[in-house]
Amino acid sequence: IPTMKLRLSSPSDLVDLNGLTELSGIKLDGDTLTIGAMTRHADVTASGEVAGAIPALTELAGGIGDVQVRNRGTIGGSICFNDPAADYPAGLVGLGATVNTNQRSIAADEFFVSLYETALENGEIVTSVSFPVPQKAGWSKFANLASRFAIVSVMVSMSGSSVRVAVTGAKDCVFRVGEMEQALSGDF
Repeated sequence: IPTMKLRLSSPSDLVDLNGLTELSGIKLDGDTLTIGAMTRHADVTASGEVAGAIPALTELAGGIGDVQVRNRGTIGGSICFNDPAADYPAGLVGLGATVNTNQRSIAADEFFVSLYETALENGEIVTSVSFPVPQKAGWSKFANLASRFAIVSVMVSMSGSSVRVAVTGAKDCVFRVGEMEQALSGDF
């Protein structure tokens, strides 16, 4: 939708996945928050389960695009497109999430390969994303005022003695910053 809105693409066919209700929903099970691939950004923002488990993820989803994109766009669509200025890739990598498909589970660190490229194989579709609930997490985004795309955004999380820092918008693909992770964990 964002690339069509900007007139950067005009696909010959569009496939409506709205009927796949089994791919929508949010579930908190112990220390794991799972979000279905067809769950809309607005639903993530409005979810009490997400806000209670990972408030930074609520903030991230609430800052995506404009109202139309938040009400129609999905977490699965965003991560499969892997736009270098998208918000969810930093969220997934920064929180140590797992992308679940119809064939396997892929660590977020391995899922995002390059500019608009993921580790998905032919015939493979994302069914959900599972997030371990961190002790703490923070999200910050410096956005283009017109498009709300990230010029740069950062997700930081801490679980036990492990700190993760993921950045999007600054390269062709989301990446972790080991030096920041070490500095924040106090392990120089």
